[in-house]
Amino acid sequence: MLDKMTRYVYLIEYGKQLGDFPETEKTDEHRVHGCTSVVYLTSTYRDGKVYYQGFADAQIVKGMVAVLVKSLSGLTPDEILAIEPTFIKESGISEALTPTRQGGFFNIFKRMQEEARRWKEMQ
Repeated sequence: MLDKMTRYVYLIEYGKQLGDFPETEKTDEHRVHGCTSVVYLTSTYRDGKVYYQGFADAQIVKGMVAVLVKSLSGLTPDEILAIEPTFIKESGISEALTPTRQGGFFNIFKRMQEEARRWKEMQ
């Protein structure tokens, strides 16, 4: 088991892997509401799979976005929709997050599922 501070450090380091997010995509349409930090999320669909790109203005939240982007990108819409939000607690990530950040993590995840649902309906 990692202590809370070590988990924060890992999240911050993981967030550095997100890469650049286009300024033109930082619009209300792409904003994830329900987060205390500013979070943007876009998705693309190719070869039957969804690929995400994300941004957050806070380091720990950027790490949370990175975990989700890296975990869900490259899955089919059905695979993404089949994931239960209980994985947040089961992964141990929630132990390092305040209740507010846990809620934000859940909101980002649900937004990603909404994007997957949208791509599925467009097939």
